[in-house]
Amino acid sequence: MRLRAAFGCSLLALVSAAGQEAVSLRTVTSIQVVGGDEDDRRFAEAALGWKVGQAVDPAGFPQALAAVRLVDRYRTVDGTFGGNGEILLRLEPLAPVAGWRWEGDPLPGDLRKTLLPDLRKGQRLGPQHLAALERSIEQRLREAGYRQADVKATVEAGGRQLRLALTLGPPRIIREVRLEGDPAPYTRESLLKTAGIAPGRTHWTPLVQREAQRRLRQRLVKDRRMEGFIRLAPVEGDGSALLLEVRPGPKVTLKAKGMPLLGPLWGRPRLSEFVPLARAERYAPSLLEEGEGRIAAYYRDQGYPEVQVSHDRVVTAGTAERPEAVTVTYTVVRGPRRVLGVVRFEGNRELSEEELQKAVRLPRRFLLLPPHAKAEAMKALEDRLTAYYLQRGFPEVRVRRRVEGVKGDAVEVRLIIREGQRRFLDALVLELPPDPAFPRDRLAQSLLLALSDHPVAVRGTSRYRSDRRHLQGFEGTLETTPEGARLTFKPALPLVRNDLALVVSDLRQRLSSAGSANPKVKLAFEDDETQPVVRFQVPTQPLDRTRRLVVQGSDRTRAEAVLRETGLAAGVPLDPAKLDESQVQLGGLGAFQRVDLLTLKDLPGQEKEPWQRGDLGLRLQERNPWVFTESFGYDNTQGYHFGLNAQRLNVGGMGRSLDFGLRAGDQTLDSPFLRRAFPTGDIKRSVDSYSIGYTDPWFLPGSLDSLLAPRTRFRVEGAYIEEAQAAFFARRRRFTPSLEWKISPVQVVQFGYRFERVEVASNTDSDGVPLLADQDLFLLARTPARSIISAPYLQVVVDRRDRPYDPTQGTFFLGRLELANQVFGTSTNSSFVKLDLRHQWNWPVGFHAEHGVFMVSARLGLARPTAQSAKDLPLSERFFGGGSFTVRGVEPDMLGDIQRTDSLGNKLAHPIPLGGQALVVMNLEYRFPFFGMQSVWAEVFADSGQVYRSLNPEKDALSRFPALRTTLGVGIILKLGFPLKLEYAADWKRIIGRPRSEEERDTQLKSLLISAGFQF
Repeated sequence: MRLRAAFGCSLLALVSAAGQEAVSLRTVTSIQVVGGDEDDRRFAEAALGWKVGQAVDPAGFPQALAAVRLVDRYRTVDGTFGGNGEILLRLEPLAPVAGWRWEGDPLPGDLRKTLLPDLRKGQRLGPQHLAALERSIEQRLREAGYRQADVKATVEAGGRQLRLALTLGPPRIIREVRLEGDPAPYTRESLLKTAGIAPGRTHWTPLVQREAQRRLRQRLVKDRRMEGFIRLAPVEGDGSALLLEVRPGPKVTLKAKGMPLLGPLWGRPRLSEFVPLARAERYAPSLLEEGEGRIAAYYRDQGYPEVQVSHDRVVTAGTAERPEAVTVTYTVVRGPRRVLGVVRFEGNRELSEEELQKAVRLPRRFLLLPPHAKAEAMKALEDRLTAYYLQRGFPEVRVRRRVEGVKGDAVEVRLIIREGQRRFLDALVLELPPDPAFPRDRLAQSLLLALSDHPVAVRGTSRYRSDRRHLQGFEGTLETTPEGARLTFKPALPLVRNDLALVVSDLRQRLSSAGSANPKVKLAFEDDETQPVVRFQVPTQPLDRTRRLVVQGSDRTRAEAVLRETGLAAGVPLDPAKLDESQVQLGGLGAFQRVDLLTLKDLPGQEKEPWQRGDLGLRLQERNPWVFTESFGYDNTQGYHFGLNAQRLNVGGMGRSLDFGLRAGDQTLDSPFLRRAFPTGDIKRSVDSYSIGYTDPWFLPGSLDSLLAPRTRFRVEGAYIEEAQAAFFARRRRFTPSLEWKISPVQVVQFGYRFERVEVASNTDSDGVPLLADQDLFLLARTPARSIISAPYLQVVVDRRDRPYDPTQGTFFLGRLELANQVFGTSTNSSFVKLDLRHQWNWPVGFHAEHGVFMVSARLGLARPTAQSAKDLPLSERFFGGGSFTVRGVEPDMLGDIQRTDSLGNKLAHPIPLGGQALVVMNLEYRFPFFGMQSVWAEVFADSGQVYRSLNPEKDALSRFPALRTTLGVGIILKLGFPLKLEYAADWKRIIGRPRSEEERDTQLKSLLISAGFQF
């Protein structure tokens, strides 16, 4: 999907329509559109842009008809505007194209599949589309060497048949290649083969020239001839001849002294990455000096401020005039690695040294060590001090740094300050035009940005408190005035120019949202030494509105869906933010691979037409409705699986989707080879599913829009699942409809219903031998063989993480409440109520998490049977713990009570976990780049948790609520587009040598854990 907004200079340069008055206006009393289907009529009305009851100039009716023709889906458009205000539009729509044929010169075979990449059956080919098609074909032919190519596209049979008349003209063929220079050791034949040029057959095009130049350069670089020179150009006066000038140059060897030899193994850049010889298109001696600068900058950024770099180029074979081999040696004298030492201040009169020391204090490495004396750290001292002064009312402050000297390994820095005059503000005044079109209350809110990022209102008053740390105790009183608004501060607020700039920027944004093409705000400072005031003056300026919307390219997508997603009805303020949002909404519909929103003047051939700023054009390019994806996954807890998914997009032209999913694991494939290649231990583990789903992105518009959010998403899914775990093997037949509301960009509420029929049996080991007799499983685990679960649920998700699959900062919360009661149809032996709460916190360590990420997560799960006939939860509904994402030092699912014997007292070969009604898990994790490599991270973690068999344990139980089980571990994270984790953990008692119970020894982790992604 390529989304592009064409609003900018082209929009702002158009003449505004606001304020223009027609000589004689006529009120529209009715609009009747005849011909075509409902979509044709709705698109025509949107392009017309006139509404019933609107007073319009009859002289503009021909222009409105021209806009309807630009929709580009009609053979003819005509209409009348009667004296009584009645508008009649007559449409003759084009039929969808059913096929096309070429005429004229024969089409080259190698171009047949590339000339019409976006042409598909079912499109409406109007004049605009045909012109674009001609331009696209001619451009591709000229790029292929046919400089005089000409194409004429016409439609026949009412639009069902496309006729393409082609005139190719003579191609520009390379007849001769003239070789200049001294190409040895390369031959003419090898150079032409490398360049991909065959005289007499290759067409000369810019693409051929670029590709040949690239290939020849790559050949030289591969042969270490980085100083070589190549030039390809047509021979002057002879368009069929090509000049190839080649000077291979000597072989170049790069060496380094003073750089760690094994540095690249720990993520350090190689010497070739510093010296851009291989990446440059052509050689220049300045590239060697550029390498010096890059090496020096790198080491300064690593805390070596005294680094010195030099290079030496020595001819090792041949002569100085004709070298055959050269060696370029870079000598690096790093000097000692320094840390930041004492920071002193000079020139501070108003602010004490103690508070300045707090202001410039930088984060310590690994929480204890001082930061290295990097260039960015030095600049950070200066920037922090400058920002501290600016925030406290010193708009003219100047700060510069000076290195005082070195004491041990520490660099001492002195910050020299010129404070300037300290200034305060008594009030901000907003002056607005008397026109009610300027939203006074909304514009007045901009003044609060000078006081607070998120103003805190004092209940029952017009006062606001600041949420900024350095402005605690400051208040502002916002009052409306006849001229606009006034914000008075108590006490006087320090004057901060950046805060005033925020106010101006926000005012301009709000004016732009009101329709101003070029928002204007004037600022004046009045300093009378007793009550200094800043005035924000908004001069009278036109506020534009949307006039019409011309939609092109929506062939399969319904007009209702397109117009609903854009929300750009005639008469709404022309808000750039709303226009961008409209593009995003259309892109999220899944029906289009390209969405362009622009003014009608930006359409081809419309540059000289009298379109205005509110005349909008929406160019759409629909995508293939079928999307197929494949996947593969593996972890110890669920085994391997292959996935195949097919998705039918834009069902019914309304943005709805139909999904078909297949997850084939070991239960489906039953492959001994794959089972050995991707082991799950002694127990067979697999999750296989076959599913079909349907999604409506906007369910029942107009009916549910007033609930939690303006849009309701409906999803229904049916699935057959086979699940093999340590405790059981289950067959699930599931039906799940749900309604979802996106309350904000980070908050989602989902209300749904789960109907599921579950059949439970004993699982098998990796050789297919049952772990336990089915009847023993039902008796010992107190679980029914079959259950029907009928449960409505409510789920709330708040996700503030920067990246869900690899977060570096932010929080995540999920809460889910599920009620499986007999009232809803749950079987008598299976009713329950379940609550699942999860929370995760992520904090970056260092700038952009350069030193790692610190993560804390907690999970609490509670479930309780609600019928007297149900002694326990069905086995498939219990909580299990152990393995990835829970307590990683315990075998998967083996946390909590386990069954060691069958009903006759015989010891089981493999203990069976029984799960429980409660789960508590807490995780503490620090992950960081492994020796500086961003693609390989390491982690240390501590997990603590427990599964409790019952919320009301029997009184004679040995331990009613066992203690949490804590494990410590390490891991490696391979970032291969997604994080792949290899982890191992052990019980803390085992690490420190304390005695453990038999259960703890039997259920300890016995092999590496392999998983993908992060918790939640």
